[in-house]
Amino acid sequence: MSFLKILSFSLLLADAYIGIRFLLNVLHILHTSKYSKAATVIYAFLFLGLALWGLYLLLVKNNLRLGLWISIAPWVILLILLFLNMILGDYK
Repeated sequence: MSFLKILSFSLLLADAYIGIRFLLNVLHILHTSKYSKAATVIYAFLFLGLALWGLYLLLVKNNLRLGLWISIAPWVILLILLFLNMILGDYK
C-alpha cells in the first residue's frame, strides 16, 4: 500500500465519520450540533456524499490522485462556507 492510498483512505474515513455525525444530528439521534438545521443538513450531505464518491474512486476505479482530491474537497468547501458566513453574516 502506498502512502498516497493510506492518506486518501484515512481522510475519506474521517470525512465519512464527520458526515455520519452530522446525519445523526439531522435525524435527532445525536444532539451535539452547534450549527443551524440547514447548515447541518448541507454538511451531512457534503461530507457523506464526497466520502462515498471518494471511496468509490479509490477502491473500485483505483484512481488515487482523484480520490485524494475528493477527500480534501469537503474541508475546502467547508472553510469557504464558514469564511463567507463570517464576512456576510449580520452580527449585532
